[in-house]
Amino acid sequence: VKPVYYGHELMLPPIEKDSSADNRLKSTFKTTLSPILAAALETQVSNRAEVQRFFGKEKFAAIEQSLLRSPIQRMAGPAFTPCFMRNLIMCQTTFILTPVTYKLYFPQDQKNKTTLLWYGLGMNIFVGNAAAITQQTLWGRSLDYLAKHGQINYTNVIKEGLLSEGVGAFFTAPRWFSRVLMNCPAQGALPFIYNEVLPLGEATYLSFIKNCIYEPFLAEVENLEARRIEGGASSTLRISNRSSCSPAASDN
Repeated sequence: VKPVYYGHELMLPPIEKDSSADNRLKSTFKTTLSPILAAALETQVSNRAEVQRFFGKEKFAAIEQSLLRSPIQRMAGPAFTPCFMRNLIMCQTTFILTPVTYKLYFPQDQKNKTTLLWYGLGMNIFVGNAAAITQQTLWGRSLDYLAKHGQINYTNVIKEGLLSEGVGAFFTAPRWFSRVLMNCPAQGALPFIYNEVLPLGEATYLSFIKNCIYEPFLAEVENLEARRIEGGASSTLRISNRSSCSPAASDN
């Protein structure tokens, strides 16, 4: 399956190719699954620490001891789902939506490094963070609900928020702006860094890995395999020689 557009491919005109339904299905599955796995891994690593920072060490320890009894719950931390959805939205925006839409729909005569940087920032601000702030707010409200009720019911959290504050419970301009200030300078520039800066040293790095790690390892594996085969052949020859030198063989 062909990977998502990368590096210099973004600057080339889109080419329409007829592909089979099987290839389209595989590509869709891979493009959907990749950010899900990445977001799940990121959330698994970060959510527990973020919850601990939200409650404080002492309160979080008490919540963890009394409420999170399953080992999986302890590893994931509370309010895992909205944290995962926030990370999925940002990962999808940065590594899928931005390069694909830039490649396919951005005016060809205006494609360059500068427009890629600003396009990535714009997608981060007006698409990624505009959606992610709703999940960030849901995460915070879910933790407040947990502290009050001892468990999280996302349906009730959303209903209570909408009844008390309307849409403003999950999206307001100040919340969106504060998240943009925190997230956009780093993650908004990632499409530019990933497609324009990273390829600069990619060939050297891959060459180093090939020459210093992959080829020596492969050579060692081949040597071990050759020794194993040679050892097996020697054992077979010794057994054959013993058989030919036995008294029964001499009498015959």
